[in-house]
Amino acid sequence: MSQQVLRLAHVCGRQLRPSVRLVTTAAVGSTRLGQTASPNTRSLTQRAAVQSLQLAEAPKQQDNYYNDNMLLVSSQRNLLPLTDMRKSADFLHYSHTGKTVTEQLSIMQSCLANGYTEQAQRILVGMYQLYPQAMHEVVDVTIHNEILYGLLTAKPRALVQEVLEWYEIMENRYGIVPNSNTFAILINGFVNNNMQNVALALMQEMLRNGHTIHGMLLSNYLSDEDIRKIEAMAKDVVKQGNENSELAAMLLKEVKKAEENVNALADEVDRSEGSFVDIDSISEISKSGSTATKRAELDSTNVAGIKQLRSTLESLYSNELRGYNLQVRLENDTYDAALERYREINSKRNDPLLMGDVGKLKLLSASWLLKLETLIAEEQQRCKVALNDQNDRERAAYGRFFIQLDASKMATIVILETLRLSAASQRESYEPENVGMLKNKLNGGLVSTTLINKLSSAIHKEIRFEQIKKRSNRHVFGHRLSLARLATSGKLFNMTIRRAKMREHQQQNSDLFLDEWSTENRIRIGSLLVSMLIESARLPEKYIESGIEKERMVPAFKHDLIFAKGRRHGVVIAHSNLIEMLTNNFSTEVVNSRHLPMLVPPRPWLTYNSGGYLTDDEPCMRTKHDPEQMRLLRTASNEDRLSTMLAGLDALGMTKWAINRQVFESVRKVWNSGCELAEIPAKSYDAPEPTKPADYDTNKAAQAKYWMEMREWRNGRANQHSQRCDCNYKIEIAQAFLDHPMYFPHNMDFRGRAYPIPPHFNHLGNDMCRGLLVFHEGRPLTEKGLYWLKIHLANLFGKDKLSHNERIQFVEDNLEGIAASADNPVPDSLLSSNHSGDRPLWLSAESPWQALAACIELTAAMRSPNPAEFVSHLHIHQDGTCNGLQHYAAMGRDRKGAEGVNLAMSDRPQDVYSGILRVAERLVNEDAKRGVEEALLLQNRLTRKIVKQTVMTNVYGVTLIGAKEQISARLREVKDENGQHVFDITKVHALGLYMARKIFASLGEMFTQAQEIQNWLNESARRISSSMSRTALAEAVKMAASTKSSAAAMRHAVKDASQGATEMDHDQETEIHPDCEPGLRKRKQLEKLAEKPMTPVAWTTPLGLTVVQPYRKLASRRIITNLQTINIRDLNMPSQVNSQKQKTAFPPNFVHSLDASHMVMSAIECKIAGLVFSSVHDSYWTHACDVDKMNSILREQFVKLHKTPIMENLKAEFEQRYKDHMLPMVVWEYATSFSFNRDGTLKSERRRLAKSAREKRDKQIESDLARYQLGDFEGDAEAAASEVNELAKKQIEANEAKLSESFEPIDLSAVELIDPKKDLEGAARQADLIAYSLRVNRTRVKKERAEILKTYRSRINKLRKFFKQLSSAQDVSNIRRPVAVAPADVEAVRENRVTSATLETYIESVIQEKEALLNELETKYPTSFDKTIDIKLFPTEDGVQIQKLEQLISQGKLAGRLVKTHQFVELKFQDLPARGDFDIDDVLRSPYFFS
Repeated sequence: MSQQVLRLAHVCGRQLRPSVRLVTTAAVGSTRLGQTASPNTRSLTQRAAVQSLQLAEAPKQQDNYYNDNMLLVSSQRNLLPLTDMRKSADFLHYSHTGKTVTEQLSIMQSCLANGYTEQAQRILVGMYQLYPQAMHEVVDVTIHNEILYGLLTAKPRALVQEVLEWYEIMENRYGIVPNSNTFAILINGFVNNNMQNVALALMQEMLRNGHTIHGMLLSNYLSDEDIRKIEAMAKDVVKQGNENSELAAMLLKEVKKAEENVNALADEVDRSEGSFVDIDSISEISKSGSTATKRAELDSTNVAGIKQLRSTLESLYSNELRGYNLQVRLENDTYDAALERYREINSKRNDPLLMGDVGKLKLLSASWLLKLETLIAEEQQRCKVALNDQNDRERAAYGRFFIQLDASKMATIVILETLRLSAASQRESYEPENVGMLKNKLNGGLVSTTLINKLSSAIHKEIRFEQIKKRSNRHVFGHRLSLARLATSGKLFNMTIRRAKMREHQQQNSDLFLDEWSTENRIRIGSLLVSMLIESARLPEKYIESGIEKERMVPAFKHDLIFAKGRRHGVVIAHSNLIEMLTNNFSTEVVNSRHLPMLVPPRPWLTYNSGGYLTDDEPCMRTKHDPEQMRLLRTASNEDRLSTMLAGLDALGMTKWAINRQVFESVRKVWNSGCELAEIPAKSYDAPEPTKPADYDTNKAAQAKYWMEMREWRNGRANQHSQRCDCNYKIEIAQAFLDHPMYFPHNMDFRGRAYPIPPHFNHLGNDMCRGLLVFHEGRPLTEKGLYWLKIHLANLFGKDKLSHNERIQFVEDNLEGIAASADNPVPDSLLSSNHSGDRPLWLSAESPWQALAACIELTAAMRSPNPAEFVSHLHIHQDGTCNGLQHYAAMGRDRKGAEGVNLAMSDRPQDVYSGILRVAERLVNEDAKRGVEEALLLQNRLTRKIVKQTVMTNVYGVTLIGAKEQISARLREVKDENGQHVFDITKVHALGLYMARKIFASLGEMFTQAQEIQNWLNESARRISSSMSRTALAEAVKMAASTKSSAAAMRHAVKDASQGATEMDHDQETEIHPDCEPGLRKRKQLEKLAEKPMTPVAWTTPLGLTVVQPYRKLASRRIITNLQTINIRDLNMPSQVNSQKQKTAFPPNFVHSLDASHMVMSAIECKIAGLVFSSVHDSYWTHACDVDKMNSILREQFVKLHKTPIMENLKAEFEQRYKDHMLPMVVWEYATSFSFNRDGTLKSERRRLAKSAREKRDKQIESDLARYQLGDFEGDAEAAASEVNELAKKQIEANEAKLSESFEPIDLSAVELIDPKKDLEGAARQADLIAYSLRVNRTRVKKERAEILKTYRSRINKLRKFFKQLSSAQDVSNIRRPVAVAPADVEAVRENRVTSATLETYIESVIQEKEALLNELETKYPTSFDKTIDIKLFPTEDGVQIQKLEQLISQGKLAGRLVKTHQFVELKFQDLPARGDFDIDDVLRSPYFFS
């Protein structure tokens, strides 16, 4: 901050309150402002910036998407690096404190929210001091803006002096550059404190820093009231006419201009969409929420078993709001309106007339609110006390977050979310998280960990939402509206404009800091709320006492423990009465309105977290809180790597939908009848319960069959009920949107596949959902459109394998039935229990509800005066043929595979499923001829339906077990004309497993190159996920050595201390053994992980999205709560990758990423071409008149995608990304060092042959005994056994002699090593000979050495003894018994070459003679070999050679053995499979590629 601003702050006339400085401020710089810029200059600069942006927004005819954003090629790839979590600064912070940096910063933010500003400053300063690297990686200006905002909004008055000090610190000490939000906070704060001159000086500094007044107005930290105050301040300055009047006038001009732009934008939306947009009203709604509005009555009020949407959908029935205003209200109404209704119910509880229209469940749940609200408020008070006195640290830890939301709203959330989850648990799509097969044991209950996480997540999101609501203004909303208009106009799909808008958004950096709760706080808050709900929620239960029916209040929920898979799981079980209410009277009353379709176009995705719903800031990727994936996503967004993917999400989200009213009326009629029709389940389950067989107690087979039938019946009943509930959700939402358009905002999974965010009702849903949806925009059908409408209708009837002309003919032949279906889709007689007449034609379709919609559309077109001019709203589908196999065939240029999946030219569409079926039938028939039981049972009974699902999912990684389950399910569906199972239910699983193997074999036979590519992908993923970087390996070695040495030092120190009767203090322990330090308590866990593979498989899609597979063996943490002890997965702790999952999931994930790339490319091109477009993965939708255009685009983009060297790019990326990785390999080494005894005989051969002979002998004895008992053997059995034993002995001796005799010592000095790669057997044989020669030589050397040493030792001893005798006798003749000296020594004595005086010298010469002989011995018999014999075989590459060596060893032709070892080798990848000769351009000419 400049000295000018500081001087103004002191001369403005306001007495600044002195404050206690928590940190030492840095020197105040005086050169930031410099010369004050002229306002005219600034104005010109701002106008130039606006004009340049307008030029960027102007559409350029020559601009093409691919000219600006080409598909990436290998040389262009700048890979996003993966980081080792163990090395990240954030993990260092987590290992020391148990919290991530963001979680610690969240504590700081909660301190600001609760008024503890000094504590917040201390936290941030302390974190900078202790963890500078982590703070540098995580903290940006957003965090410091929170500090400034908290200081300026502190109670009872703003801390102005502290604000000035912190502004200096953030710039000069921490190097944080202020942004528009920073100046908005400061300017607004000083205006509110009547320091106008300081505010204007800050505005000058803001303009000199390159920010604009318009950017300041778009700050989320300014409310409409704040802007009005700033505007009033500027007017006062202009009236006064002082030196700042020119700047104030410019401010007023910019504010007026911004206001005009917002109003003009609202008027434009009104004119174009016919929906009134009151931006002032929107701003007020977003701050204050809304009150419940009275819904309009609908025709369908008497729906059996369902009430109209009474809660979150209530606003949709109101005519008071439309368009954007209604959307904002919906997003704000999630809990506010429900709370108001609960309060209204409780206030009128004693008025029976007013309570007559209130449902039983709503009345009951409203009664829980009062007590639950009281319990929460009492706990919040205890939390405030704990925060002040810090005596209860655990309560203070979660309390700072627990007190941020009003108790009444928190109670409402707990009630609604628990009821929503309880209702969802009855639905077909509900799956408990991380519990596997636990669903069958829940009996309507909820897994407690799921409920706890959902509740705490809902509370956390609401707190975030409240913060966002408070920080908004009409300019922010107008800006978002302008972006939405830019997207709907198609201009935002020009990459130049999109990137300009993205840079503008990033420069404004208007994002707020979104806090994160630690795992402990999340679990403890959720557990606390669940226990409070269990205590508060009561419902009436009837019981009989003394023959009189009475009523009592009992808990609506209870907590219990169940056992599954050897583990104990906590569950929260709803009372049976509550379950009945949820089933009969409750459907989407508690659907989260933020998960409903949108009424207006979604916000476009400019960055990773700035799109979708109008008031929400969720990321564009479903990461499941994976920190690694979130880091990569954030980095990719900041580096502009997501523009193409985000444009694809916008292209899908901007499609405008409507409900097909005619189809809806038919759906409602069927639903109200309670009958089962067209996949709408019946109201009751009518299948008879299996009868227990008469021989149940005595016949085990009958008993097993009965229980299997009983389990199937129970599963059928449960599935029917869950399907009914699921259907209920969809019909209710469709009914609420009958008079409204809708949009489905999209996000993506980690592979780039797009999904609509609204989960309950969307075009990815079942047949009924798709039949209920039509495009809101209609287009003339045209002659060609009529052609495609007929083909679409034929496809829905399952005629998609006929030629186009044959499909048209099918429709022409059935026009009468089609018209009858359109006129009377659901005759009353059809819903009667005794209906036996003809069924409408549409019910015979494979997709009946979509077929009905097409029948209605075709009939209306044919009856119109000119069918070609009929305005059609129906979506026409173009589906791929097993899209995964299409990508495999294109990558491998597999001609046979391409023909099978319609990539090549053909007269009629090829059916890959029928082709696989024919191959499988041939294999089954071959087995049947050999009498295989499964083949005999399946012969002539296989159908296309049985093999289809497994073929379709094979390329997506289905395992053998998964395929078995799929086929078993299909086999159970096969019934005869009497409705009885064709296949024995007890044999279905065996048949499924058999058939799965046959289908896999058939696929390998038909798609050879696809199989080779899949194998390459599998093997590459296995190598990557098993590898470790060189730095990780070095660190593991270093850590192991450090731990070993420190542990040894600790043992010695403890021993010395115990011997000296002293005790070591903590500092000594820490210095010797770092594990003793509390801050490094994670070290032991890291040591265990140090040797584990941590590398996931990562790749970059052709559109630049970095995909990281998230499969890890996550560490767990144990948290004790008031409800139960909970083990949860610790996502912040480095975890070993799940190598098996990484391997098996990579091929399908890679193909999914290609599929997603093709879809995004096609979506953007269709949007640019002006088509209304939607897709369901590999199924593409548009108007009938535009099918030819879309078909052309689909083919062109597929060819464009596959003309890039996809596999070559992938291999190049792997080699670059993992170039410093080492792979632990299993190595089979041919070893001969232990093959021979000292005498050169084989060491292990006798044992091996003895074992082999024993086994052979035992088998022979058993055979002879059996023959003897049958009378086929003459003689005594014992004699036979003895004879066999004797023969075995002789065989052993013969084999051993034969092998031993084959070895002869060789001259090692003349050996030339044989290359094992050229002659493996020769090299192994040579290794045997070398080992044998060395062993023989060592034996010889040892033996002869011993003899030489013995000889010379005796010689020397005798010589010494002789001269001792000589010295005593004075003469040789006087020696009575002279020692027998060696002849050479005798000669030396006679010749006087040795005397008593020269004896020692002579002995030295004898010793030298001995040494010479020993040296000569080493030369004669070499005992070492200086050349390296290296015969190492890798199972992945040398499987055949390994088998060959094993065979030679077993045959006794080699003496060595194969030893299994492990070693780290440089990570390398196999050569890519060879390509076929298919021309990818043939796709452009294939008539049935998509059809």
